Amino acid sequence: MSTAVGKKNNITDLTKGDPLKVILLFALPIYLSNILQQFYNLTDISIIGHSLGDDALSAIGSVSTIFGLFNSLLFGMGNGFSLVVSKHFGAQDEKKLKTAVANTLFIGIAWGAFITVAGFLSIRPLMNRLLNVPESLYDMAYGYISVVILLVCFSFSYNILSGLLRAIGDSRTPLYILVVSVTLNICLDLLFIRKFHWGLPGAAFATAASQAVSALIALVYIMIRVPELHISRKDMVLSKPILADLFTSGLAFALMFSIVNIGTLILQSAINGFGPEIIEAHTMARKLSEPCMMMVGTLATAMATFGGQNYGAGKFDRVKEGLRKTMICSFVLDALLILMVYTIGPLLIRLVSGSSNAEVIDTAAFYLKFDLPFYFVLSVVLITRNTLQGIGGKYVPLIASAMELILKVITAKKLSVMLGYLGIVICEPIIWTVCAVFILLAFALRIKKLKKGQV
Repeated sequence: MSTAVGKKNNITDLTKGDPLKVILLFALPIYLSNILQQFYNLTDISIIGHSLGDDALSAIGSVSTIFGLFNSLLFGMGNGFSLVVSKHFGAQDEKKLKTAVANTLFIGIAWGAFITVAGFLSIRPLMNRLLNVPESLYDMAYGYISVVILLVCFSFSYNILSGLLRAIGDSRTPLYILVVSVTLNICLDLLFIRKFHWGLPGAAFATAASQAVSALIALVYIMIRVPELHISRKDMVLSKPILADLFTSGLAFALMFSIVNIGTLILQSAINGFGPEIIEAHTMARKLSEPCMMMVGTLATAMATFGGQNYGAGKFDRVKEGLRKTMICSFVLDALLILMVYTIGPLLIRLVSGSSNAEVIDTAAFYLKFDLPFYFVLSVVLITRNTLQGIGGKYVPLIASAMELILKVITAKKLSVMLGYLGIVICEPIIWTVCAVFILLAFALRIKKLKKGQV
């Protein structure tokens, strides 16, 4: 199987060429995709805030972690699938590659159906027993999150298909499809919220519809332009070794992401106890920090695929070189983001939220100014953890995420009581620092064992 750069289907071999150059070229479309998605998220919040008011924003913020939890179980599983595919692509094993694609579809359908049902049945228990959603926001929040969870399968379908494309080095096509999706999403937001007056459920329907269109476009593109991912009847068999590899890799990623989101649920529970103004401020701060975090996350995503392809090719020193250079790039980005927040942070908060409440703006700005300097540490955590996943280290990232959850439970409960909202602000930087030390040590040990052929 040829793995050369494809002019027709944008496929790039990440096992050849200067590591930093191929990583950045591969990461750039992912970065633009993430920024585009975050632009949509901010536009969505802006449309909702200006059309439906502060209560609507608070309602979304009070249950956003529910969507984050179940979306992480879907998105994480899809990420794990793509790493297995990238490994076989890097090893130039066409038979295993196509079998992995077929088995990905089998597991994906079953997992998507399971999470949709489980998620919908869990909404009210989570809202009532864990999140302590204020009564004044409850009905509005439930109307929104129930539609989001029921229709999340469309987002999952697109994530799997775009993940398969990225696994074989094509990060540009998902970007082009996302441009169509975001444009459609914004138009439908305006139509459903302002024209049809569907309220918050209208925003959820708009997102689902645009994701369904994206998935359809991705499927048609693969069928027409990407023979590397074509499967025939002979490929559509359940291979126990590949099925186990896909499931364990996907489950490790899904559990890792969900553990992080469970911790965020715990944080949100504490935040909801501080009242609507703090909820809105924290929601705004997180919405603005997400584009910043996505810059780091983009490099981490690129390193997972880079690590997967080079792991399949047996090029372990190349993985180390790529990690070192990627980390330096991330630190430069972190410095620029910190500068932005300290100069125009409050202005951005006002523009996005549409709020003129001084307490909301000041609280959100305080959160950003304290947390962003710790993105240097977060870069180490995210990039190294994803690289470990790419080179077959399924369990260390999971252990690190479990550590994060335990520390979040302890710090959120204790510090929020002792220090109020300040305790919420400082707990994540503490956790990132502890996890960074553990992950770096684990990565060094993993590379050493790989080079000795012990794993």
